[in-house]
Amino acid sequence: MKSPSGSLYARSFLSALSIAALASTAGICAASADPSTDAIKNAENLMKKDKYKDACGKLDEAIKANPNSARAYCNRALVNDRLGRYSAAIEDAGKAIQLDAKSAAAYVNRGWAYNKTGKYKEALEDLNRAIELDANMPMAYVNRAHAYNGLKQYDKAIADADKAAEMKAPHARALALINKAHALHMQGNNNDAADAATLALQINPKLSAAYVNRARSLAKQGYHDKAVDDYSKALKYNGRLAHVYHHRGLSYKAVGKDKQAQSDSETAKKMGFTPSSTKVADPR
Repeated sequence: MKSPSGSLYARSFLSALSIAALASTAGICAASADPSTDAIKNAENLMKKDKYKDACGKLDEAIKANPNSARAYCNRALVNDRLGRYSAAIEDAGKAIQLDAKSAAAYVNRGWAYNKTGKYKEALEDLNRAIELDANMPMAYVNRAHAYNGLKQYDKAIADADKAAEMKAPHARALALINKAHALHMQGNNNDAADAATLALQINPKLSAAYVNRARSLAKQGYHDKAVDDYSKALKYNGRLAHVYHHRGLSYKAVGKDKQAQSDSETAKKMGFTPSSTKVADPR
């Protein structure tokens, strides 16, 4: 067993198509001339500030002004995703695709919403199409890696994560490393998984999924004190992760902190966690 001191753990899209570099795994559609342009631009500015409810209102206005605006539907799909409205996100992205069959961003958005609902095969189809349309979208590879993880095709997930990382978009690279960490962990390569998660955290130290993946890998190696620390950091940035409470409880128990273990177990159950449930780390 390799100790943490021998690993990187101890050694330590705002683009034309995407807002993901700031907040998401999906894409903003490319601009086009239409009467809803002002409302769409206002919505995009609100999205940059994580004001998704306000952005949704502006996109509703845009669609009312121009019901044929693929850009508005594409962006509203992203907003609905961020608001947890995954069925609405799928519907809006589908409408964008109907209006513009060559919108790679719309396929990325729908693919991510499919990922969030566990429809990994449908996600894979959309993300394959997005890459056919535009092979230079880092988030398409990040999201496809997530779909491959969901389908337990870990070698393909790692290959896509590496491809996204090569594109040198920092946010995409961080998310790709989270997906890679998950795949390596599921393959039993926990030391390298912890390394990949650490690299993601060097880019963005507020990524809860990176802490989760590193914690799981550390726990598998027997480093439960360090795992508790990482699970706690994950919950600091996202306290809605029932499975994290469950796993932190197991690590608390492993280090003899039975009271904390029981509390975390009860919290996980109240939040709907069941031991049979599976979780592919959301890389956002």
